[in-house]
Amino acid sequence: MKNTERSASAPFVAPLPDWGLIHATGADAQSFLHGQFTNDMLALAADGAQWNGYCSAKGRLYAAFLVWRDGGDGFYLAAERALLPGLVKRLRMFVLRAKVVLEDVSASFHIQGLVGPDMPAPMSVSRKDHATLIGLPPVHGVARSIAVSAKAATLESELVPGTADDWQRLMIHAGEVWITPATQEQFVPQMVNLDAIGAINFKKGCYPGQEIVARAHYRGAVKRRAYLAHVEAEAKAGDALFATDMNGQESGLVANAAPAPGGGSDVLAVIQIQSHAQAQIHLGAADGPQLHFAELPYTIPAAA
Repeated sequence: MKNTERSASAPFVAPLPDWGLIHATGADAQSFLHGQFTNDMLALAADGAQWNGYCSAKGRLYAAFLVWRDGGDGFYLAAERALLPGLVKRLRMFVLRAKVVLEDVSASFHIQGLVGPDMPAPMSVSRKDHATLIGLPPVHGVARSIAVSAKAATLESELVPGTADDWQRLMIHAGEVWITPATQEQFVPQMVNLDAIGAINFKKGCYPGQEIVARAHYRGAVKRRAYLAHVEAEAKAGDALFATDMNGQESGLVANAAPAPGGGSDVLAVIQIQSHAQAQIHLGAADGPQLHFAELPYTIPAAA
């Protein structure tokens, strides 16, 4: 089946070669990560998973992580594979005397996206045969999970083979922004709705960029948000967006894009809130293809 013909809700299994894994181990791993990320790592249950953000001192996202425990005292951090060398290097800079070891273990694992029946509950972790399954919220009524298995193991599945684009499109419909090299350090976490998917804890202690993230939340300073849209053109992460109420000026970026069934692209567009409400948005130029918006599966938090 061609990618552009696949139903948005058809069950499939897709390899995710652009996903990578960092393994954090050591007696201080949990407290160290808690002090670096936007979410409450101290509250992460043994069988739970959470979305997380890692910011610069200016509050801009280096990465968005899916995080879960390794079955012991360690943690796996899944993010865009191309970003991992820089992320590991930066995190190691802050280890100091903490008892924590950070390693890029991507080469040792297969990562796949599964869509279909009999998946773990959203944001829970189960271990089946040779794989760890991390459940994610359903999209279009169909359950999803990430499957992580050792390279030496064989993960059998009766699901129809899919592609990384199929999986990316479902993440887009779920409103889950995936930071890539094209968008690194472009967004404050709320701009990509990390607060809406439970990836920010506003009551935890300090982490890099925390003051800026908190100020944006409590002072209502979030002016841009991520919205689901379709455009009858090829789009990619980092493409510029233009709004008719901005006098032809660039007004946002495509955060993620994937080929859509029937042609064109489905995208998560980060744009001015007021432009989404009252203007037309165009891809690539002021007179480029127009974006047509659809509803996200969650409510974007109102300004505090």
